[in-house]
Amino acid sequence: MVTVQHEWFFIKQLYPFSNRLIILTWQKKRTPPDLSALRRGELEGVLLSQWERLDALESKVAKNSRNSSQQPSSDGLCKTNSLREPSGNKPGAPLAHKGDTLKRMAQPSRIDTHQLPEQCERCDCPLNQETVEIAERRQVIDTPVVAVDVVEHRVLALRCACGQRHRSAFPAAVTQAVQYGPKVRALGAYLTRGQLLPLARRASDQ
Repeated sequence: MVTVQHEWFFIKQLYPFSNRLIILTWQKKRTPPDLSALRRGELEGVLLSQWERLDALESKVAKNSRNSSQQPSSDGLCKTNSLREPSGNKPGAPLAHKGDTLKRMAQPSRIDTHQLPEQCERCDCPLNQETVEIAERRQVIDTPVVAVDVVEHRVLALRCACGQRHRSAFPAAVTQAVQYGPKVRALGAYLTRGQLLPLARRASDQ
């Protein structure tokens, strides 16, 4: 019976310069057996069994989710080698680099002024609000709330004293009792053609 220590002994003696990577975890160190009493044929049998065991271990280590039925999660974390050559510069932006950030709007849509208390927090004296100054300004850029704009078109009718009836006309684009406008149709075309949104989902969202 060949023990785990025998495997490592023969592998080390047969492949001292091999490029094969074998990782073995030892729980308890075992003393190698005495093989001096074995014959040549028995030693060859032991070596062949170890060779088959080595091939089985290497094939197991080389398996991954690409060449076997293993799950991708069993591959572990693989570090990729970058093809970029080192430039010698320090990481980050240079000292003279001008930063780029959001620009402050000169004319905001709305100004919310947060008022000061009427009395001093220390002495309870009334604060003179006429001498107040702006300490800091911050702007929040956001999109407006999307709301449906429903426009109702009405035509008028009037009968002249001579009996002639007059009736105003709808715009040429208004042909139905209820219909979508050009902006909604343009948005629908953008969602289906530009964003590849299914027609059924587009209809349900509307």
